[in-house]
This record gives sequence, structure tokens and C-alpha cells, in this order.
Amino acid sequence: MESLYQTMRMLRAGRVLLDLSQQELAKRAGIGRQTLIRMENGEGGISVSNIEKVRAALEKSGVVFLPSTAKHGSAVALKKKG
Repeated sequence: MESLYQTMRMLRAGRVLLDLSQQELAKRAGIGRQTLIRMENGEGGISVSNIEKVRAALEKSGVVFLPSTAKHGSAVALKKKG
């Protein structure tokens, strides 16, 4: 299981994969842009609920969160189309 800090870093990677602005992802997730900025910077005081909202918005847009294994750390990828 990834730490909250690792999860927040993966959220940023997912946003970049989708080529979304912070404003667009915040809107899709139903959170404020400043909250997303703090999240992407790995700052403390971010609610788990907001992290889950962002993750759900990314997953709905096609991001897949891959758990770490013995060979590699956690990662994000895009679903194949079709």
C-alpha cells in the first residue's frame, strides 16, 4: 500500500498523462484548485476524502493506478482505448 504522499504524487502524474490543467482536474473532482495544488506538492492537512475525489476523477478519465511490486514502485498509466 502506498503512503498518502506517494498517492498524491501519483495524482499529479495522472493529471499530466491526461494533459489536464490543475483547474480542469479540480473542477472534475469537485475540489478547489488551491487544494489540488497543495495535494500535488505533497503538503499535509489534505483530507483523504479530497484525495479520493481526485483519484476517482482521474480513473473516470482513463487513468489506471498500478500498485508497487517486487520489481517496480507504484505507477500510473492510461487505459488502452477500444
